[in-house]
Amino acid sequence: MTLTNILLTAVLMGIAVVLWKAFRARNEGDPLLQAELDRRKEEIGELKNMVDEVKSENNELKGKGKQLAADYMKVQAANEGLATQVAEYKAVQKQREKDQQQALMQLDSAKRSLEDEKMRIRHDDEKRIQKEIEERDRMWAEHEISVISLLTDLCKKPQHAFTSYDNNNLPEGFHGNLKPDFLIEFLEQYVIFDAKISKATNLQVYIDDQVKKTAAKVKGKEGIYSRIFLVVPTNAISELKKTYYYEEGFHFYIVSPEALAPILASLKHIESYETIEGWDPQEREAIIDLITQLDYHISLRNFADYQLMQHGIDTLSKTQVADTGLAKEVAIRKAKMRALNFKTADQKSFIANPELLREKLLELTEPQSKMQKEDTKR
Repeated sequence: MTLTNILLTAVLMGIAVVLWKAFRARNEGDPLLQAELDRRKEEIGELKNMVDEVKSENNELKGKGKQLAADYMKVQAANEGLATQVAEYKAVQKQREKDQQQALMQLDSAKRSLEDEKMRIRHDDEKRIQKEIEERDRMWAEHEISVISLLTDLCKKPQHAFTSYDNNNLPEGFHGNLKPDFLIEFLEQYVIFDAKISKATNLQVYIDDQVKKTAAKVKGKEGIYSRIFLVVPTNAISELKKTYYYEEGFHFYIVSPEALAPILASLKHIESYETIEGWDPQEREAIIDLITQLDYHISLRNFADYQLMQHGIDTLSKTQVADTGLAKEVAIRKAKMRALNFKTADQKSFIANPELLREKLLELTEPQSKMQKEDTKR
């Protein structure tokens, strides 16, 4: 029960008592009772005023209560809105965390893939380098044997016909640390041909060192011709920037196997004359011209091989920055290709007979018709 109801009940009870007493006093005519009645009427008036004040306060409190209720509803609605926003924010945050986690997983996967690719490329490079080293070792290992075999065959040909020696059958006086790969007798002297075998990463440094060591060995030795020929593989000579040396009174020439036949031919032509004074002027000029042409050809060939090698290196380096997918496919196909091997028999034939190369070139530039004359009459 509210305070207002209690007050109303008390006032009504008071009024009832006053009315009863007034009714009794009026019937009995008691002045004291009349006075009490008047006092009670005043109290009733005050109580009415209090009731009115209480009603007013009650109405004010009701108004405040409604306002508070309205404010509470607004706060509740705001709280609900905030709760919705918080829920949405949490949902967005959760999705972001999920996306971030997924992105981190993708990044981690990409890093692993990149590391795997780096390892694969590194492994492929190591295999390629190892294969190149093995191929280089094989080339150098076969080089000495092929050079000795080629020189032996060339010296047996009628146009050369030199007495020759290899490192297993050297003439008297060659012993100790001086054991060249191949010698020929020339004007009561010996011409040295030495096939160089190298595993050095820098061939030029190796050749420089070999020239000095060979010069030290032949210095003071009698019967050694002043021209010494060091033979390197054809594809290795392009690595050299210097192919001629003068050391301890000897001329050193770095040549390829293809140059051996012209060198022997020139030496044979010189050998046919005992002294330079006895040469016919025209033949002397012809020999000088031949040697000049050979020197020019060998130098030009060395320069051309070097330039082509540089162009090849630049071209290969450009493939490294090409599209990764294409470069990968090219690398896979390249790994499956068979290495190009030159036939030893063909090589010997072309070296021994330069005209054979001319005939082959003519076949390419001036192809003959396969149709027989009789076929045109049909």
